[in-house]
Amino acid sequence: MSKPPIITMQTGRTRHRPLRRSLKRPLAIACAFLPLLAVPAFAADTDNKIEEIIVTASKRNQSLLDFSGAVSVITNFQNVKNIGDIASQVPGFNIVDAGPRNPAGLVIRGLRIDEIGSNDLGGDGSAVASYVDNIPLQGFFVPPSFSVKDLQQVEVLRGPQGTLYGNASIGGLIRYVTAKPDLEKYSVRVNAEASQTKHSDDLNYDTDLVVNAPLVDDILGMRLLLGKTENAGFIDNEYLLTGPAKDINDDETRQARINLLWQPTENLSLNTMYHYQEINVGDRQATNESFTGDKYSASSRYLQPMEGELQLAGIDAEYELEFATLTASVNHYDYAYHSRADQTDLYIALDPTNEYYNLYEDLSAYNASDVDVVKDSIELRLASADGQAIRWLVGGFYSRDDLDVYMGDYTPGFGEFLGAVLPGGLEYLSTQTETLDEYSLYGEVAYDFTPKWEVSLGGRHFRYDDTLNVCTIGYPTERPPSCRPGDDVSTGVLGKFSTRYKFTDTHSAYFTVAEGYRRGGANALPERIDFSREYDPDTAVNYEIGVRANWFEQRLKLNAALFVNDWRKIQVADTVEGRYPIWINAEDARSQGVELDFIAQINNAFSVQGIYSYTDAELTETVESISAYDGNPLPGSPDRQWSLSLDYAEPFMGVDVDARVGINHIGEIYTALNPDFYNYQKLKSYNTVNARIGVTRSNWRLGAFINNIENTRGITGKRSDETYGDQGKFEYITHPRTIGLSVTYKY
Repeated sequence: MSKPPIITMQTGRTRHRPLRRSLKRPLAIACAFLPLLAVPAFAADTDNKIEEIIVTASKRNQSLLDFSGAVSVITNFQNVKNIGDIASQVPGFNIVDAGPRNPAGLVIRGLRIDEIGSNDLGGDGSAVASYVDNIPLQGFFVPPSFSVKDLQQVEVLRGPQGTLYGNASIGGLIRYVTAKPDLEKYSVRVNAEASQTKHSDDLNYDTDLVVNAPLVDDILGMRLLLGKTENAGFIDNEYLLTGPAKDINDDETRQARINLLWQPTENLSLNTMYHYQEINVGDRQATNESFTGDKYSASSRYLQPMEGELQLAGIDAEYELEFATLTASVNHYDYAYHSRADQTDLYIALDPTNEYYNLYEDLSAYNASDVDVVKDSIELRLASADGQAIRWLVGGFYSRDDLDVYMGDYTPGFGEFLGAVLPGGLEYLSTQTETLDEYSLYGEVAYDFTPKWEVSLGGRHFRYDDTLNVCTIGYPTERPPSCRPGDDVSTGVLGKFSTRYKFTDTHSAYFTVAEGYRRGGANALPERIDFSREYDPDTAVNYEIGVRANWFEQRLKLNAALFVNDWRKIQVADTVEGRYPIWINAEDARSQGVELDFIAQINNAFSVQGIYSYTDAELTETVESISAYDGNPLPGSPDRQWSLSLDYAEPFMGVDVDARVGINHIGEIYTALNPDFYNYQKLKSYNTVNARIGVTRSNWRLGAFINNIENTRGITGKRSDETYGDQGKFEYITHPRTIGLSVTYKY
């Protein structure tokens, strides 16, 4: 009996005619808005002004009107639960939603090449950089969704941010800004929420406590967050080896965060933050309707739980010099992850004609994975004072990533059947260790040629040292483990140019050319293979023109951007000898489109806000080795995305009433480059409608909400039957209709 390999490579691809799309429609839409810059303001009640937005991700505080680049700043977190709720408010930003068990793929402006599949150990796509305050998150391996409780704001910068933020920012940047202590007053906020999800037998609960306390007046303060979220599952499974089970995809998240702010003088401040987050998930948010006949049923033989533990710690020190501000940040990221996944159908489908696994009638298999990622970083920067003709910023950054991965496949009872030793049922084992060091220097300078015209230049130099080792062993065997080392050093330089012109204090336009990059690395290959041992960074160059306009004494705000993003030397997955997975640099792609967002205060009570984006992202060159062709649309991002919401807020009979109703549209999404890829499918577009209402009296607020009013079952990702068969395939789905009540007390 010969033993088939665990990893197989699909072949036999056929070429198809590439898809082509046009930018005529988005260009026409954008041009229709440009003449509105000349619309005059009219007298209005200034109490209805929309609050000014301050952007901090530029590493200095800037008014949105003064910022050169496409950015969205979210400050209202009422009924915002996760990163998906953030994405629905940002044009050009989409997530690949796989539920709380798996990391959400982050896609900005269509820059994603990875297929949309199970993404069990994959990261968030690593084309978007994510930060919590000044703490860089590690995006390459199973990063959790960061809790959005007690945040000051979330900033989403679209387009490469490589000169200031470096690695993994070819698509853009997400920065979560935590709420800082107030040094002057005590406050307490307690929130409790209960809800019911359709198809679920139990209730969902969400509670949190926020305490702010000045420990020493105007000098030392503390802010504490304690939170717990319990979501009942809504997917049943009648095919488990342990017997039928209901609501298998339940999840529970606990979090605690403490911020300490010390400000002994007007010139010196020191902020320390520690965040702890623990998540436990019962199973995938995935069903297999074609096999089970039910829209909310799964077909796996094993439960597929996940446990994750995230710890973040940061110290930010800031000192105001006479001519500049000196900032020092020391940060730590630690994420430990454990999961189990059903592998039975993969083993059955490996080679049905080979008499090995299929001799055992009771064959079943599962994978157990443990991942521990630690990232330490330090950053120093010096920024000149604002309000002068020449403004500058210089900085240095160092980080080290340490990665340990354990992946084991288990086949219970198979060893006894073979009469062989499979320790604990372990049939296959793979381990990976990696150390990655980054060294970077960056700087920016801005000059006002006139009081209305600004020009700025930026640059970054980086170096990466990557050391990687992968070991594998199959059981039963007496051979030693097969280990494959890999080492790589890569360096590069990035640049940025931008110019902004302020027509008036409320109207401005900008143009930017910015570069971003995603780090290269080493491939783990046997020593005898002397090619493809490393892969280079891929880069993106973004050309963008945008306008910002505030009318009617800031009761109407509009932002519009046109962009073309050239993605070069794309990193794609491949294999050597059909068995060793590697990364290679392929050819180029291009993303281009239009993004619009607006908010309008209609009167004292009503306001409307909305977003629209059109993204045309496709390969621009053919890569025969992986059967990818010029014109193939990039997977994971809808060509069109829009949302529209109506808000109401007004006193009524001694209470304050607030309400919102909104609709969000996600367009069609491809799961792979073309039909030659085994997991290629086109996911249909879908809409979701949400509504909420709240009544506030004194310190109390009572709220009610309905999410996904129409109970839309949108499909957000799929695993096909080609590798896993009919029972092993599945589709990730959206959360069903959920109705809930909340109560909040503030003191």
